[in-house]
Amino acid sequence: MDSRPLDITVISASGLDNFLLVFKMKVYVVVSLINGKSVIEKKTHMSNGRNPRWNHRIKFPVEESAIQTSTLLFVLRQHRMLGDKDIGEVSIPVRELLETNSGYGSTEHEVDYQVQSTRGKCKGTFTFSHEFREKVLPVRADGGSHPVPVPGTAYMVNQQGMPAYPQQPYSTTPPGYVNYPCGPAPPQYGGTWYPPPGTTPPGTYPYPPPPQMGYNQHLQQGP
Repeated sequence: MDSRPLDITVISASGLDNFLLVFKMKVYVVVSLINGKSVIEKKTHMSNGRNPRWNHRIKFPVEESAIQTSTLLFVLRQHRMLGDKDIGEVSIPVRELLETNSGYGSTEHEVDYQVQSTRGKCKGTFTFSHEFREKVLPVRADGGSHPVPVPGTAYMVNQQGMPAYPQQPYSTTPPGYVNYPCGPAPPQYGGTWYPPPGTTPPGTYPYPPPPQMGYNQHLQQGP
Protein backbone atom coordinates (compact mmCIF):
# COMPACT_ATOMS: atom_id res chain seq x y z
CA MET A 1 0.00 0.00 0.00
CA ASP A 2 1.33 3.48 -0.89
CA SER A 3 2.51 5.71 1.95
CA ARG A 4 3.74 9.28 2.31
CA PRO A 5 6.51 10.20 4.78
CA LEU A 6 5.47 12.98 7.15
CA ASP A 7 8.40 15.00 8.51
CA ILE A 8 7.78 16.78 11.83
CA THR A 9 10.10 19.19 13.64
CA VAL A 10 9.10 19.85 17.25
CA ILE A 11 10.46 23.37 17.64
CA SER A 12 9.45 25.03 20.92
CA ALA A 13 6.78 26.03 23.42
CA SER A 14 6.18 29.17 25.48
CA GLY A 15 4.17 30.30 28.53
CA LEU A 16 3.82 26.82 30.08
CA ASP A 17 2.69 26.27 33.69
CA ASN A 18 5.32 24.99 36.12
CA PHE A 19 3.92 22.42 38.54
CA LEU A 20 7.19 22.47 40.51
CA LEU A 21 7.25 25.99 41.93
CA VAL A 22 10.70 25.61 43.51
CA PHE A 23 12.60 23.58 40.89
CA LYS A 24 13.21 24.40 37.25
CA MET A 25 10.83 22.43 35.04
CA LYS A 26 12.02 19.85 32.49
CA VAL A 27 9.66 19.31 29.57
CA TYR A 28 9.53 16.78 26.75
CA VAL A 29 6.94 16.06 24.04
CA VAL A 30 5.31 12.73 23.20
CA VAL A 31 4.26 12.71 19.52
CA SER A 32 1.74 10.08 18.39
CA LEU A 33 0.26 9.20 15.01
CA ILE A 34 -3.17 7.67 15.72
CA ASN A 35 -5.42 5.83 13.28
CA GLY A 36 -8.10 3.82 15.05
CA LYS A 37 -6.33 1.24 17.19
CA SER A 38 -3.02 1.82 15.43
CA VAL A 39 -0.69 4.14 17.40
CA ILE A 40 2.90 5.06 16.49
CA GLU A 41 4.53 6.93 19.39
CA LYS A 42 7.80 8.85 19.56
CA LYS A 43 9.18 11.46 21.97
CA THR A 44 11.70 14.27 22.12
CA HIS A 45 14.52 14.92 24.56
CA MET A 46 13.94 17.14 27.61
CA SER A 47 14.36 20.90 27.65
CA ASN A 48 14.37 23.26 30.65
CA GLY A 49 12.13 26.17 31.61
CA ARG A 50 8.66 27.46 30.85
CA ASN A 51 9.79 28.29 27.33
CA PRO A 52 11.49 25.06 26.24
CA ARG A 53 13.10 24.61 22.84
CA TRP A 54 13.76 21.22 21.22
CA ASN A 55 14.25 21.44 17.43
CA HIS A 56 13.70 17.69 17.38
CA ARG A 57 12.98 15.99 14.03
CA ILE A 58 10.54 13.08 13.76
CA LYS A 59 9.40 11.08 10.71
CA PHE A 60 6.14 9.13 10.36
CA PRO A 61 5.08 6.87 7.46
CA VAL A 62 1.43 7.73 6.71
CA GLU A 63 -0.53 5.33 4.52
CA GLU A 64 -2.35 7.09 1.71
CA SER A 65 -5.68 5.52 2.68
CA ALA A 66 -5.27 6.62 6.32
CA ILE A 67 -4.66 10.34 5.75
CA GLN A 68 -8.35 11.22 6.12
CA THR A 69 -8.79 9.28 9.38
CA SER A 70 -5.46 9.80 11.21
CA THR A 71 -4.67 12.27 13.98
CA LEU A 72 -1.36 13.75 15.09
CA LEU A 73 -1.22 14.22 18.87
CA PHE A 74 1.41 16.22 20.80
CA VAL A 75 1.44 15.75 24.58
CA LEU A 76 3.70 18.14 26.52
CA ARG A 77 4.86 16.39 29.66
CA GLN A 78 6.82 17.65 32.69
CA HIS A 79 9.42 15.34 34.23
CA ARG A 80 9.06 14.85 38.03
CA MET A 81 10.69 12.55 40.57
CA LEU A 82 7.31 11.22 41.74
CA GLY A 83 6.01 10.67 38.23
CA ASP A 84 5.73 12.77 35.09
CA LYS A 85 2.71 15.05 34.70
CA ASP A 86 0.94 16.17 31.53
CA ILE A 87 1.03 19.93 30.99
CA GLY A 88 -1.30 19.97 27.99
CA GLU A 89 -1.75 18.68 24.45
CA VAL A 90 -2.26 19.67 20.81
CA SER A 91 -4.39 17.45 18.54
CA ILE A 92 -4.53 17.97 14.75
CA PRO A 93 -6.14 15.92 11.94
CA VAL A 94 -3.50 14.74 9.46
CA ARG A 95 -5.65 15.83 6.50
CA GLU A 96 -5.45 19.40 7.84
CA LEU A 97 -1.66 19.24 7.73
CA LEU A 98 -1.73 17.96 4.15
CA GLU A 99 -4.03 20.79 3.06
CA THR A 100 -1.87 23.49 4.64
CA ASN A 101 1.36 21.90 3.40
CA SER A 102 0.31 21.61 -0.26
CA GLY A 103 1.12 25.24 -1.07
CA TYR A 104 4.66 25.29 0.36
CA GLY A 105 6.50 23.09 -2.13
CA SER A 106 9.50 21.27 -0.66
CA THR A 107 9.86 23.42 2.49
CA GLU A 108 8.46 22.70 5.93
CA HIS A 109 5.49 24.76 7.03
CA GLU A 110 5.80 26.23 10.55
CA VAL A 111 2.61 26.58 12.63
CA ASP A 112 1.60 27.65 16.16
CA TYR A 113 -1.14 25.99 18.26
CA GLN A 114 -2.57 26.70 21.69
CA VAL A 115 -1.76 24.07 24.31
CA GLN A 116 -4.97 22.70 25.82
CA SER A 117 -4.88 21.46 29.42
CA THR A 118 -6.89 18.48 30.65
CA ARG A 119 -9.52 20.96 31.87
CA GLY A 120 -9.83 22.54 28.42
CA LYS A 121 -7.94 25.73 29.28
CA CYS A 122 -5.16 27.23 27.19
CA LYS A 123 -1.76 26.76 28.78
CA GLY A 124 0.80 28.34 26.46
CA THR A 125 1.74 28.07 22.78
CA PHE A 126 3.31 25.16 20.93
CA THR A 127 5.31 25.57 17.69
CA PHE A 128 6.26 22.89 15.16
CA SER A 129 6.77 22.48 11.41
CA HIS A 130 5.63 19.77 9.02
CA GLU A 131 6.15 18.57 5.46
CA PHE A 132 4.73 15.71 3.39
CA ARG A 133 7.22 13.95 1.13
CA GLU A 134 6.57 12.16 -2.17
CA LYS A 135 4.71 8.84 -2.17
CA VAL A 136 6.70 5.69 -1.47
CA LEU A 137 5.95 2.49 -3.43
CA PRO A 138 5.24 -0.68 -1.43
CA VAL A 139 8.28 -2.83 -0.72
CA ARG A 140 8.50 -6.46 -1.86
CA ALA A 141 9.60 -9.31 0.39
CA ASP A 142 13.06 -9.29 -1.23
CA GLY A 143 13.49 -5.58 -0.49
CA GLY A 144 12.57 -4.23 -3.95
CA SER A 145 9.84 -1.70 -4.62
CA HIS A 146 8.70 -2.91 -8.07
CA PRO A 147 6.53 -5.85 -9.20
CA VAL A 148 8.28 -9.21 -9.20
CA PRO A 149 9.31 -10.14 -12.80
CA VAL A 150 8.04 -13.37 -14.35
CA PRO A 151 10.84 -15.97 -14.59
CA GLY A 152 12.14 -16.47 -18.14
CA THR A 153 10.86 -13.08 -19.37
CA ALA A 154 13.15 -10.21 -20.33
CA TYR A 155 12.06 -6.80 -19.02
CA MET A 156 13.14 -3.27 -19.76
CA VAL A 157 12.92 -0.51 -17.13
CA ASN A 158 11.65 2.96 -17.97
CA GLN A 159 12.77 6.28 -16.48
CA GLN A 160 10.37 5.88 -13.56
CA GLY A 161 11.99 2.55 -12.65
CA MET A 162 8.95 0.46 -13.60
CA PRO A 163 9.09 -2.61 -15.89
CA ALA A 164 8.10 -1.92 -19.49
CA TYR A 165 6.71 -4.36 -22.04
CA PRO A 166 8.51 -7.74 -22.25
CA GLN A 167 11.26 -7.77 -24.83
CA GLN A 168 11.75 -10.88 -26.97
CA PRO A 169 15.38 -11.93 -27.60
CA TYR A 170 16.62 -10.85 -31.03
CA SER A 171 18.76 -13.11 -33.22
CA THR A 172 20.15 -12.72 -36.72
CA THR A 173 20.80 -16.46 -37.15
CA PRO A 174 18.49 -18.05 -39.79
CA PRO A 175 16.31 -20.95 -38.60
CA GLY A 176 18.13 -24.28 -38.74
CA TYR A 177 21.62 -22.75 -38.68
CA VAL A 178 24.13 -23.00 -35.86
CA ASN A 179 26.28 -20.22 -34.41
CA TYR A 180 29.99 -20.90 -34.05
CA PRO A 181 31.27 -18.55 -31.34
CA CYS A 182 34.76 -20.06 -31.24
CA GLY A 183 36.92 -22.87 -32.66
CA PRO A 184 37.55 -23.68 -36.33
CA ALA A 185 35.24 -22.11 -38.85
CA PRO A 186 32.70 -24.37 -40.59
CA PRO A 187 33.35 -25.37 -44.23
CA GLN A 188 32.62 -22.80 -46.90
CA TYR A 189 32.04 -22.95 -50.64
CA GLY A 190 31.95 -19.90 -52.84
CA GLY A 191 31.66 -17.61 -49.82
CA THR A 192 28.49 -19.34 -48.59
CA TRP A 193 28.02 -20.97 -45.20
CA TYR A 194 26.65 -24.51 -45.24
CA PRO A 195 24.34 -25.75 -42.53
CA PRO A 196 25.19 -28.77 -40.38
CA PRO A 197 23.98 -32.19 -41.61
CA GLY A 198 20.29 -32.77 -41.06
CA THR A 199 19.41 -29.06 -41.01
CA THR A 200 19.28 -28.34 -44.74
CA PRO A 201 16.54 -25.80 -45.47
CA PRO A 202 13.90 -26.95 -47.99
CA GLY A 203 14.70 -26.25 -51.64
CA THR A 204 18.49 -26.02 -51.16
CA TYR A 205 21.42 -28.36 -51.87
CA PRO A 206 23.51 -29.63 -48.97
CA TYR A 207 26.51 -29.66 -51.33
CA PRO A 208 27.43 -27.73 -54.48
CA PRO A 209 25.40 -28.90 -57.50
CA PRO A 210 27.34 -31.00 -60.11
CA PRO A 211 28.84 -29.02 -62.98
CA GLN A 212 26.79 -28.88 -66.14
CA MET A 213 28.49 -30.14 -69.31
CA GLY A 214 28.46 -27.81 -72.27
CA TYR A 215 27.28 -28.78 -75.76
CA ASN A 216 30.83 -29.33 -77.11
CA GLN A 217 31.79 -31.57 -74.17
CA HIS A 218 28.74 -33.70 -74.80
CA LEU A 219 29.70 -34.20 -78.48
CA GLN A 220 33.28 -35.15 -77.53
CA GLN A 221 32.12 -37.95 -75.25
CA GLY A 222 30.06 -39.49 -78.00
CA PRO A 223 27.16 -41.87 -77.60
